[in-house]
Amino acid sequence: MTQEKRSESTKIAIDPTECPHNPDSFSIWGYMNIRIRHAKPADAAALARVHVDSWRTTYAGIVPQEYLSGLSCSSSQATWNETLETIGNKTSLLVAEAHEDKVIGFAHCGPERAGDGAYQGEIYSLYLLEEFQRKGLGRRLFLAVTKRLLDDGMSSMLLWVFEANLGARQFYESLGGENTSRSAVIKIAGSDLVEIAYGWTDIAPLVR
Repeated sequence: MTQEKRSESTKIAIDPTECPHNPDSFSIWGYMNIRIRHAKPADAAALARVHVDSWRTTYAGIVPQEYLSGLSCSSSQATWNETLETIGNKTSLLVAEAHEDKVIGFAHCGPERAGDGAYQGEIYSLYLLEEFQRKGLGRRLFLAVTKRLLDDGMSSMLLWVFEANLGARQFYESLGGENTSRSAVIKIAGSDLVEIAYGWTDIAPLVR
């Protein structure tokens, strides 16, 4: 995911019916209507498409190309089917949807997974299709999922990004994220890739 900038060409709204914990609407006027809502089981295929396509564009030059080329929407869909069955118990999955009911991005969050006592919540993933980046949508999706964590009683959060993903790092820094000095190494297609964690000790000011 890359750093985002505001565009005048898009109108965005959080649907208060579909996403009751994010009742405030917002808009950027233009040709395209966007809404953010809770994911449904029927979204699994669309989530897989966004996941695979965004990995291939966002991580080109970071993740080995052989791995990116081998990503499968069908395999990803199976994973998302399982994820959608477990949503609840303070985990949330939001999708950004374009005017023709096309899912163009998503954010997944819940309790922090590694037992880090300094942070209660975690954004597990946040992705947008490349053509919808740099329009302010990533920021809106980030704020919507942050509010979900706050509504579920989590006042702090962290997330993990590839150290080499400078665009994502700059984006989260622009939203007040601080490098926690936590790091982890994951192996993908034989390559060791470093992830670093960004944290927010108080997320309430983000969504006021």
